[in-house]
This record gives sequence, structure tokens and C-alpha cells, in this order.
Amino acid sequence: MRAVWPRGRGTKVRQLFQHLSIAGSAAFVIAAAHPSCGFAQSAVFEAPGLRAYVEQVLTRNAGLRAAGARLVAAERRIAPAGALPDPMVTFGAMSIPFTSFDVDREAMTQFPVMVQQRFPFPGKQAAATAVARADSMVADHSREAVEVDLVAAAVRVYYGLASARTAHQVWRGRVALADQAIAVAHVRYETGAAPQTDLLRARLRRAELDEERRQLDAAVAATEARLDALRAGRGDPVTTPVLVSTTAVPGLRGDTVPSASELAKAMVQRNPRLRTTGAAVERAERTVRVFAIAGRPDFTVGLQAAARFGDREPFVTGLVGLSIPLYAGRKQGPAADAARLEAQAAGQGYEDLVARLRAELEAIAADLEALRLRLIQTADEIIPLAEAASASALQRYQVGALEFGAVLDGQDALFRAQLRLARLMADYGAAWGDLAALIGEEWYR
Repeated sequence: MRAVWPRGRGTKVRQLFQHLSIAGSAAFVIAAAHPSCGFAQSAVFEAPGLRAYVEQVLTRNAGLRAAGARLVAAERRIAPAGALPDPMVTFGAMSIPFTSFDVDREAMTQFPVMVQQRFPFPGKQAAATAVARADSMVADHSREAVEVDLVAAAVRVYYGLASARTAHQVWRGRVALADQAIAVAHVRYETGAAPQTDLLRARLRRAELDEERRQLDAAVAATEARLDALRAGRGDPVTTPVLVSTTAVPGLRGDTVPSASELAKAMVQRNPRLRTTGAAVERAERTVRVFAIAGRPDFTVGLQAAARFGDREPFVTGLVGLSIPLYAGRKQGPAADAARLEAQAAGQGYEDLVARLRAELEAIAADLEALRLRLIQTADEIIPLAEAASASALQRYQVGALEFGAVLDGQDALFRAQLRLARLMADYGAAWGDLAALIGEEWYR
């Protein structure tokens, strides 16, 4: 279970989180764990084969593994960040006569060994550790952002493949209608009831359909390549529904888009990009503390023992050193000012991201509702009417009551309506995937 940002936030982050609330409430209660918020639960996620494919992507994708490795690296840098500097051991020789090198002759001749340890001013180690912890939070939320974006991409390519495969099946149905039209035109031509033009036009349309199949083949191949790229190579075959009716995804008609206030609240609390940016604000504020106390003096403690020859007593020396921030006006001061400006910029970036994500959220929610209504109307009204019109045109042509062009137009209209439904359902599934990513919904858990 991951802690939800902000954790251990500073004053500025706390103010940002309170003032940038886009749901209109005074403050949000942030859960300590990371359960599924349940706002982006849709039947599109229950399509056969989708969860299995997403699991393969999360297991095999190299980009997600890289994000995980960066998180582990950031966590392992926490302990070294607050560690003491390495001690120094110094060996030497002092007051050795230059001409004779007789170490017994001169009383001050000695061979010292010194051990020194620098101790940073109290608070410096804790400040460095705090920055390292903030780095690990950034890496954690960055990995989460990679994961949810990857899942959204997987949903998009999955439904793209379902749409491409459906187009193939619809094409086969269109070919069957074209063959039927050819047969009818041929009979009417042989009986003298129709001109040869009708038969030629029917065969031309059939040839054009064969040409379109090559484009459909290419679309399927391209989508399968993108599907395999997300899971780092070929894997088990991916099952996809045939999107010729709303029953292709059971329960789809029962979908409801959550309210804008619910979505906005979930986005502020859960969106991985916001959480990453918020963690970056936290890191910037902690960095300000590092530079603010950088000019405070460090202490150095040294202990020296010196051996002498000629039965002379050894020396023991203790030393305490103090660094003097003589150039703080040129180094630590400007660095602290720069850190404060960077923290301010990070906070403004967070505010800007909230505004842009809110607009994106509203756009996706509007698209979802429009897509839902369009696909229901296409399935319930447009396709049945197109089927009836196509069948009626062919029947009326058989008895000579209609021109052959109307038969082809009716069949093409049915073909387009079926393809439109497949595309609408694919766009609908992809939009739900984008919405889930936007509010950090881990529906695949």
C-alpha cells in the first residue's frame, strides 16, 4: 500500500493543497492508504482478454521496470544522504634532520598519525535526508504515473485492435452483400430486365472491396505491432470482442459517467502527475532548508599521536576546527535565494497543472457521455434502419422498382454504420481508460 501525497508536507505545499482544491470543498481528507477510489468502474474494463493483456504489459514492459529501478535507487540514496563524511587518517614525519636523517638527534623529530572527523552543523544531515526522502517520493509517484499511463495506452490499443478486427468481420458481411447484389444483377441482366451497367457496377464495387481489405489487413497488423510493443514482444494471443452491437461488452449500457465534482475530487487526490508534481514541490521546499543552513559552520575534531625516538615520550594532540562562512554572500546566500525561487516555481507549476488537468478531465467526461449516447443511438436506431433500407433496396431492385445505384448506396450506408459503431465503442473504451488514468484509478488490481 502506498502513502498518498502529500505526506510530511511543508507550509507552502499545505497551502497549495488547500487553496487549489477544485471540487469546492474546504479541504480534502486524504486517505493514508491507496485503495481504489471506484469512480472509473466501467463495463469496458471487463471485456474478454483485456485484464490478461494488461497484466502482461505490467509484467513485461521495460519502461515500467526502469521506473521501478529508479524508485529503488532513490530509496537507497536516503541512508547515505544523512551519513557523516568519511573520517581522514593522516600519516607523516616531522622535524627530520635534512643532512643526516638521524631521527635520534633532534628532540622534535616525530612520526605523527592523525585521525580527523568532520561533523556538520546540527540539522544539516536531517535536511539532506529529508531531500533524499522527497526524491524517493517523486520517484514513487513517477513510477505510478508511468503505470497508469501504460495501462491507459494498453486499453487504447486493445480496443483499437478490437475495432480493426471488427472492421474485418464487417467487411466480410459487406462482401456477402456485394456477392448477392452481383447475383441479382446478373439474373436481371440475363433476362433483359436490367442493363449490363448494373452488373458492371456490382462487380466494380466487389473489386473495390477487395482493395479495401488490404488496408484493413494493414490496420490489424499495425495495431498488433503496437500491442506487442507495450508488452515487450509477442505473447499469448489477445482475445477481443467483435464490436457489432452494444452486447459485445456486457453491461455497457449500464455505464454512468461520475459527476464532475466526484471526478475533480478524485483527480486532486489521486492523479499520479499531480502527486509527482506535489512531491517535487515538497522536495523544492526541503532543498530551501538545505541551502538556508549551508552557511552554518561545520566542526572538525582531530586526534594526533606522534612517536619519537631516543626514549623520548610520544606526543598526543587534540584539535577542534570550525569552518568560517567567509564567502557566504557569494555562495550560500545566492544558492538559498535560488532554491526559494525554484520552490516558488514548483508551486506555480503545480497550480498550472491542476488547471490543465481539470480542463482535460471535463473534456474526457463530456466525450464519454457523448460517445455513450452516440453508440446507443447507432446500435438502436441507425444500424437497424440501415439494415432495413439495404434489404428493401435489394428487394425493390429485384422487381424493377428501384435503380441499382440505390442498392449500392444502401449497402454502403450499412457498411459505414457498422464501422462507425465499432469505432465509437473503441473510442468509448479508450476514453474510459484515459479517465481512469487521469484520476489514478487502478481498476486492473
